[in-house]
Amino acid sequence: MKILILFLAPLFMFAHSLSVTSSYEDGELFIESFYGDGNPCRECTFTVTNGETEVYKNKLDNDGVFEKPVELKTPFSVHIDGGMGHWADVKIEGDEMGSKEESADTSTAATGTIDEGKLREIIRSELTKQNSKIQVMVQKNRSNLEKMLVGLGYILGIFGLWQLFARRKQK
Repeated sequence: MKILILFLAPLFMFAHSLSVTSSYEDGELFIESFYGDGNPCRECTFTVTNGETEVYKNKLDNDGVFEKPVELKTPFSVHIDGGMGHWADVKIEGDEMGSKEESADTSTAATGTIDEGKLREIIRSELTKQNSKIQVMVQKNRSNLEKMLVGLGYILGIFGLWQLFARRKQK
């Protein structure tokens, strides 16, 4: 029984681990936070810091998501407080695409026409922004699949050890 508890303890310890994914592109801050079992971190408080200075503070929604335009200077860190000792951090590095898109927007506004090359650049930057959010969701689902497979491995390993000890007792 002690061996069974020893092998099952890691599964319960990671059942409520807190994960966070975040991106900052074109002045829009996107944060998604969820527990190890897939439940969202509902209305969890997050803090954006630049070094030791607190720059921005807000709460996630009921889906564990925050997606709003916020004026921040990169690099910065996002700290999620899930309560009862659960927390997660992520660091956001500089964004080069935001400055390219801003220059494209100002030049087209001045002339009143859109050059095909600039239009392609704007579309490419918007698609890149959407693709990064999709990749975050795919990564989240992949990590949940990996956790399920690890859990299944634990269960099969425990069953194998149980069978090994049961056969030794029969001999």
